[in-house]
Amino acid sequence: MITKTLSVDLKPHGIITVAIHPGWVQTKMPGPHAPMSTTTSVIEMLNTISSLNAETSGTFLNYDGAVIPW
Repeated sequence: MITKTLSVDLKPHGIITVAIHPGWVQTKMPGPHAPMSTTTSVIEMLNTISSLNAETSGTFLNYDGAVIPW
């Protein structure tokens, strides 16, 4: 809800806000069973961030840019 609220409050300033799910990443918690490396997750999230625009502001996105319904 904070992301959505900030998207409305910051729109007049041209600031885009989103929440991004990093995916199931190989970290200490899931261990090696996770299908994605941290490097892949970060690269995909950076690609998603670079494609943001005013229409995507306030959304919840997967690391690959797919919209996750609130």
